[in-house]
Amino acid sequence: MKKIISVVVLAAAVFFFLGNVAAEAAKRQWIDATHMFDKQVKNLAKNVKLESKIDYAKRKKAPLPQKKEYKVGDVETFWTKNVVDDKFEQIQATLKEIGKNCYIFLQNGKSVPNSAIKKIVRKFDDTIYDVDTKTFGSEWKPGIDDDEKITLLMFDILDGFNGSGGAVGGYFFAGDEFLQSEIPDTMNIKTNEREMISLDIYPTDPTDEAYMAVVAHEFQHMIHFNHDPKETCWLNEGCSQIGPYLCGFGHADQIMSIVETPDNSLTAWNQAQMVANYGQVYLWNYYLMNRYLKGDSARTEFFVKLVDDQAQGIAGYDNALKEFNTDFQKAFTDFAITNFVNDPDLDNGQYAYDRSLGRLKFPVTETVKSFPRQIKNEVFLWSADGIKVDLDSAKESIKVEFAGAHAKFTDDKYNSFVVAAILSNSRGSAKPEISFMTITPAADNKSQSGVLEIKKSTGLDTLMIVISAQAPQGIPDEGYVQAPAMPYIIAISDSGSVVATESNGRYSRSMIADYKVAASMMNDADKKYSDILFSNMESISYEITKAIKNQLDNGSTELVDELIKAGADESSRNTFKPLFKQAIDQLKFNQSQGKDVSSELESKIKALSSY
Repeated sequence: MKKIISVVVLAAAVFFFLGNVAAEAAKRQWIDATHMFDKQVKNLAKNVKLESKIDYAKRKKAPLPQKKEYKVGDVETFWTKNVVDDKFEQIQATLKEIGKNCYIFLQNGKSVPNSAIKKIVRKFDDTIYDVDTKTFGSEWKPGIDDDEKITLLMFDILDGFNGSGGAVGGYFFAGDEFLQSEIPDTMNIKTNEREMISLDIYPTDPTDEAYMAVVAHEFQHMIHFNHDPKETCWLNEGCSQIGPYLCGFGHADQIMSIVETPDNSLTAWNQAQMVANYGQVYLWNYYLMNRYLKGDSARTEFFVKLVDDQAQGIAGYDNALKEFNTDFQKAFTDFAITNFVNDPDLDNGQYAYDRSLGRLKFPVTETVKSFPRQIKNEVFLWSADGIKVDLDSAKESIKVEFAGAHAKFTDDKYNSFVVAAILSNSRGSAKPEISFMTITPAADNKSQSGVLEIKKSTGLDTLMIVISAQAPQGIPDEGYVQAPAMPYIIAISDSGSVVATESNGRYSRSMIADYKVAASMMNDADKKYSDILFSNMESISYEITKAIKNQLDNGSTELVDELIKAGADESSRNTFKPLFKQAIDQLKFNQSQGKDVSSELESKIKALSSY
């Protein structure tokens, strides 16, 4: 009972802390509304001629239009999109600043500090414009209005924000680059006939440094439209997500959303998990950058080629990845494994992010602690599940049996699964090993299956099984985006003699050191990464608590002794207080159960209590 109470106490502390983190994260979550206009824009690109006012006048043999010379204080009327009601509405806005590459207009009746407006101009002119155009290509220039400056319109985007949750941070509506006279009335589209980006001012905060990430994101969309107006939504959004990072604005705010909901298709752009979509496409491009694109020139060459390629979606990535002797399918397999393992010691870093995301791991779908065990689940195409198997009490031979759906998409094309098994030490004190299952279709082509035999080694106490579902090659993205999740069954069993897991002083010291490092990173971390770091710290705490219990049950106090040593350093005591409490509760629980009532154990309780 005391142990249960201690767990509840820890959980209360965890949720108090996590609640604050989650509230802060919710404040930061923003989505881009550009994807909401995808069907309208593709319809325009297919059916309406894209031409400038000058070209239109020449074609009609009419007088050439005069370029407007703006000055600060000028007032313009703009068409904006009411996202909630899905309709166009007009607002008036005043020109507040003129930059080298932009105009800043602010909605009349709204207030934004002049310092924030000046910062936006400076950052756009000095950083965003140069980095985005170098990385992705040029926008339409001088564009529909014969003006090389881009309009940044700041206003309250009507997105239904009610004080919590996500909100629209901005959008690029490509319809603004079409002439109103050429758009049929049946399309019900209004255009501002200029290159422009719409930026929210509530709840999005223009004074926040993260605001510039929105600007960089939307500008990429403008560039992408100029090169490939028919691009798939997920690829286009992925480029817009990596743009702010390359501009120096840090990791995408939406990472934590995909960490919380990992079973999300990379390519389907799930309407139910919109914020997670943005986190996922960001991680995808960030993984590719760190794996293949070493240096600025390599990144520029890759993304310029990707954006300019008229092949869409997966086919575009296949073309861009050819020079690295891989393709989308192979790269996605490695990406899926990385998200659950993220270990630089596995296959020379093939399945790891860099140091800045060194603590990121997706939560597992299931945890297995006893055998035999059968798990039935399903996973979306171009997504993955992770199953964690605790090998503390496992025998020497582990059998993993898999069976999954074999869904027919065309006459000769079916979905596939990739099942990877990674043996590791939970505290990283032994070199991990990876193996892949051979999966073959059944005679009736309705299912596919495979078996993997794994030998447990001393010191390797964890097995991570990663199951990814993949669409058939050669099928356009739109051919499967509505496909349901693919069902599968995993059976795990063990046989042979019991193999002891690692239990020595080095192992205990490693766990304590990992906890201290994680805690110090939490203290120093930017608020953007605190969610990720806390999730990992919580995992380490669980592993330490579990190890203390196992050691005490086997007559060992290695970890408890290491905690006592750690507490001797006054500067570290606050860091370890949650662990002191857990160790004390476990020691008292063992005493209450009559497992150990020695004076030695009592002295350890007193030592920890003194901290």
